[in-house]
Amino acid sequence: MDFFKNIILKKEILGNNKLIEDTTSIHIAFGIDANFTIGTGVLIYSILQHNNNNIVFHIFTDSIYPEDISRFKELTYKANNISIIIYYVNPNKFSTLPIFFTWSQAMYYRFIISKLLYNITDNILYLDSDILCLNSFENLFHQNFSSNIAGVVSDHDSMLNYAQKAFNLNSNYYFNSGFLIINLINWEKNNISDKAISLLLNKNNFKYYDQDVLNLLLANKTLLLEKKYNTIYHLADMNTPISNDTIFLHYSGSVKPWQSWGQYHFLTPLWLKYKNNSPWKDVPILQPKTYKQAKFMARMSYRNKKFIKSIYWYIKYSFWKIKSKLKI
Repeated sequence: MDFFKNIILKKEILGNNKLIEDTTSIHIAFGIDANFTIGTGVLIYSILQHNNNNIVFHIFTDSIYPEDISRFKELTYKANNISIIIYYVNPNKFSTLPIFFTWSQAMYYRFIISKLLYNITDNILYLDSDILCLNSFENLFHQNFSSNIAGVVSDHDSMLNYAQKAFNLNSNYYFNSGFLIINLINWEKNNISDKAISLLLNKNNFKYYDQDVLNLLLANKTLLLEKKYNTIYHLADMNTPISNDTIFLHYSGSVKPWQSWGQYHFLTPLWLKYKNNSPWKDVPILQPKTYKQAKFMARMSYRNKKFIKSIYWYIKYSFWKIKSKLKI
């Protein structure tokens, strides 16, 4: 498929590049834009706290700040068992695909992984950047895939109901695409990336875009894993404790722990603990910069009984929205 031709503009290798060809290395991939780099950095740091394997991290991005490159280098200076490869994606390739204000086109970068890495490793772990590693995941790479294309974790039951109604999903579960342990051989054999892009370009009834497409294409072709591998948590509306055996805690949804409107939740300090010991410790928590972010801030302040702050941000939201609509 011509779509993936010349899709990588350049790449940058940090750390121990000998690990790339080492068959004992574990490979982990991310698809991000510059705004999610802090999440990726803290996630990688958390992984290193609980896993001693040789690990190659593959970061697919259309942009990254120079100071974040320096922070990634700092990680490699402290750990000689890792390599970080940054792939600079041609953003024009994805400009016609649908996006949402909280999801940029970086959500589609996971479809590049197999095209570049299928001849380097058989299995690769893909992770969204709003995840935290809390325990070792070494056993994850000992799964027997057989003819399955990926190992997945089911999402909330309501998502299955949605998918069955929206696009007649023929499966007993709907999985969350923020965690995928991919068998690259089976993925390529079934042309999953090519089919996914084709569906996204020609159909417009998907609500969760890449996730819907993958559930459609991988129906009955996935290995269902325990929820501890992708414990899905919404900071906006969940208050239940997590299990001690949780391996990956996924801060899914629109509210993230690096945002000021995500600071009220009891699971945010856990993420901050890792951030404040990582090379990203001096990066400030994100403050609202758009009217939509101001609205999130107002709502979360109100829910947490910060009424004066809530009123302040509702005023900012109204002013910024009017300004945006009038293009002042």
